[in-house]
Amino acid sequence: MGWTAGLLCVLIAQGVAVAHSYLWAGPIVCALVVIFATDIPMRPFLAFVLLVRVLTDATLSTPSAGSGTVNLSGGIAVLLILVAAGLVIQRRRGLFATTLATAWLCSWTAVGLLFHGHSSETARQGVREAAIVAVAVIVYNSRSKINMRVATGLVQLLGVVPAVLALYQLATHTGLNIEGHIRAYGTFNHPDGAAMFFAIASIASLWRYVDVGRRLLDLSLVALFAAATIATFSLTALASLLVMLVAFGALRPGSARLKLGSYAVAGLIVAVFLATPFGAARIANESSTQFNAAQKHALASTSLGWRLYKWETLIPEWEEEPFFGQGLGATVSAEGNSYMLITGKAPHNEYLRYLVETGAVGLIILLGAVVILIRRLNQRRSLERNAGTLALAVVVGCLINALADNTFLYTTTGYEAALIVAAALAIPAVRPVSLATREDLR
Repeated sequence: MGWTAGLLCVLIAQGVAVAHSYLWAGPIVCALVVIFATDIPMRPFLAFVLLVRVLTDATLSTPSAGSGTVNLSGGIAVLLILVAAGLVIQRRRGLFATTLATAWLCSWTAVGLLFHGHSSETARQGVREAAIVAVAVIVYNSRSKINMRVATGLVQLLGVVPAVLALYQLATHTGLNIEGHIRAYGTFNHPDGAAMFFAIASIASLWRYVDVGRRLLDLSLVALFAAATIATFSLTALASLLVMLVAFGALRPGSARLKLGSYAVAGLIVAVFLATPFGAARIANESSTQFNAAQKHALASTSLGWRLYKWETLIPEWEEEPFFGQGLGATVSAEGNSYMLITGKAPHNEYLRYLVETGAVGLIILLGAVVILIRRLNQRRSLERNAGTLALAVVVGCLINALADNTFLYTTTGYEAALIVAAALAIPAVRPVSLATREDLR
């Protein structure tokens, strides 16, 4: 790799001197990344790349899902895809599932390009979602190096600085002003994206405390990430965290005391949220939502009212192409619909987004894949210190969050969930030995 890197530098220098451009070297660099993917130390690679992605998320001029330009987030996404391609080609772990996921993404990216023309924003949406799959592929193909303990450790590493910054923003009232509420966002580009990231980090830290070793550091991080979730004042993420805690307690095999402890943490978080002035104000504000048909074309003054209005306007969009949709990125494209007040705004409902973008056919395929995923994780619930239980809780939390938020339009949340779910899938499922086999063994 060292000799190859040296030769590559010479070639790039010569190319720049002759052509006055470095873009010609792009295909060479991509090919080398794919070829040498198995030689890359995956733990430091993922830690560095994802940490850079998380720490720079708020510096992007536009949310990562809605930008049509190639920036740092796009470069990281392409790098992850290239590394994942190299690993799955050479190691062939999860090749079938990776091929199906890639075919699904390519198909509806092509639909978007055909429907809206050759738009860089549409192509970027496909690359962004492919990058989330790439993180899962990298973890799955690095099962000997990245197990659930390492994956959750990476999640903690990625979340510490943003969580501390979120609490600082809460204390100094320097967060984002959304609907009259100052909400912390850490290093992320929106409080909702930050909240879901912190929520998943909370349940991951709780798993490490309960099942890996009752270390004070992990318990402290549970408190830190839960507090950061509250600091964002995201009702959807808070509900998702509560669901994850309840699911983790209900699905985890063990004593009733541990289950009750998980429920107690959920109750404590609710109590703390309601005890804060901002939390109580958000609840009061959302509960004051009024549904007035006369104001149908005016943006509502509450988040709930805005969401309902956005969902209502997206139904005609789906009816235009009910079976195969309008392609990935259609709901966040500035040209995606004719409703001026919500043009280019994310739908805050992942099910409705995929319904409009991929149609009924794409959504059914996607939901079928989710069912298969849950079944596979359920087979691993009690293996490797209940790692499958943690992954199941994360999946359930994401499914709940997707009802009223842009769960996977926030790319960093997708990366985080992919780390945990893929680490659980990499655990070999233990199949019970039949009675006949036992007799033969005797």
